[in-house]
Amino acid sequence: MDLAERFEGKVDRSGEHHLWTGSRDRNGIGQVRVDGKLTTARRVAWELARGPLRPGIRILACPDDPACVRVDHLSIIGGSTQAATPPRRGRKGGGSMRELRPGVWELSVRVGRSDDGRPIRTYRTVRADTQAEASRLLTSMVAESNSRSAPVDIELRSLIMDEAVERFLTQHLKEEKGWEERTLRDYRGIHKCWFSPVIGRRRVSRVDTAAMDQIFGRMRAAGLSRSRLNQAKSLYQPFFRWAKRRGIVTRDPMAGFELPTSRQVTRQRTPPEVGELTLLLGQAVEVVPDVAPVLVLGAVSGMRRGELVAVRRSRIDWKRSTVSVDSATDLGGKVKGTKTRRERTVHLDAATMAMLARHCDQMDQRARAAEVDLDPDPYLFSRALDCSTPVQPDRLTKQVAVLKAHLGIEDKSPEVIDREEAALAMFRQPHKPRPAGRTGPAPKGGVAYAEIAEHFGRSERWAMLAVRSALRREEARKRFGGRFDFDGSILALRKFTSSELLDAGFNLSMVAQRQGHGPQVLAKHYAKSRPSADRKAAEHLGRVVHGSASGE
Repeated sequence: MDLAERFEGKVDRSGEHHLWTGSRDRNGIGQVRVDGKLTTARRVAWELARGPLRPGIRILACPDDPACVRVDHLSIIGGSTQAATPPRRGRKGGGSMRELRPGVWELSVRVGRSDDGRPIRTYRTVRADTQAEASRLLTSMVAESNSRSAPVDIELRSLIMDEAVERFLTQHLKEEKGWEERTLRDYRGIHKCWFSPVIGRRRVSRVDTAAMDQIFGRMRAAGLSRSRLNQAKSLYQPFFRWAKRRGIVTRDPMAGFELPTSRQVTRQRTPPEVGELTLLLGQAVEVVPDVAPVLVLGAVSGMRRGELVAVRRSRIDWKRSTVSVDSATDLGGKVKGTKTRRERTVHLDAATMAMLARHCDQMDQRARAAEVDLDPDPYLFSRALDCSTPVQPDRLTKQVAVLKAHLGIEDKSPEVIDREEAALAMFRQPHKPRPAGRTGPAPKGGVAYAEIAEHFGRSERWAMLAVRSALRREEARKRFGGRFDFDGSILALRKFTSSELLDAGFNLSMVAQRQGHGPQVLAKHYAKSRPSADRKAAEHLGRVVHGSASGE
């Protein structure tokens, strides 16, 4: 085994610092024998990366960890080589600087010491054309550090990104701000997938604008949507502002940040037309009858999912035909305030009020049959016999997924649908003659699930589910005489309400108040152009243009 292989086998490159895991001296400095002579691991790392060093040249340790052998964390002293630029130091006690590459400098200021005596430093990467300009920036950084009125919290300054982000999510967003667990889970997923592998083990104070730009660039190159990129931005911009207020960092690498342009071509799915909505609700009565009343109320009121399942009977005014929306249920089943923290009253039509009355009668009959007393303030929609607990939001979503599969309108890309239908075609191939002596049941299809899975490079379970999904779509086409392509989600009911009222000419502010948000949010996210409205617009323009032309 040559030196390079032997050396690499004892280096842990999983974090920001590439740590030597072999022999170390009492100061924590890595040691390795080369040609029978003991030398420092950092010197070997430098020479393997940049070539032999002349006698008299020493390699200075990484200022944060003496066991680090990452070459760009090291520097040389005692001479010069063509491989690197020696560190440039500012005035004594004022910090240091080094040129990373032409025009880019790393500034460093010591802000204290850890419990084990090691220095704690804050870093900043800046652009400067000359050493003099870099020195001026270093002087400003030192002055900024010295002007801090409060003493530096060494523990906070030592936080790495993984630890700090989790503290931000749990202590600040959840405990102090009261954010929903679902949002926090989404943020954790983004950090774990895209940011943690790159900067998770890096100190927060050493994360710079270039690192954040690089990660967002990778997300763009991977084809993530603008909404996904914006979600990441919505996490890290407030995170760094929070970190700056807490004294974890002295600068915000997300200040002035602009999202890169997404490369994703979105597939627009419109809310249902009136006829499609009628079909959706009619099939809900047959396929998922226990949630059909919830969907009807969602279609006529525009309420959010969590608001729908949190309605109590006391919030319904049977004389005025209104429902008061003042609470919502989160994914954990906890009842809380609405998303906007505001109560609103929504008027309902006579047919909907009659439907809700029938639903309440059915819940009363169910309780009497079970000889159970209803809760003093029962929920309108509940699986509990006494209606003491609301329907879980996830339960509603799963039932709607069953309905969408029945109609053949699942949320799947054309590529996924093509793969599933190709899997069904393989499944329907004629049965092959069985080899002599093979026992056990014959495959249900012409090609076994295991072979289908191998062909597509997926699991056997995927093959089984893909065939079933393709069969459901095929049955839906036969059952309904065509193929639908509208959004049948709970959110789509909310978008249907907005689009239908705006298309009918109702006031924008009134529609926004009914939906529980501002006019700008309504116009941007919920008012969607449907084919029926586009056809009416085309007919109107045709009458104007051709009518004027014919009158000349």
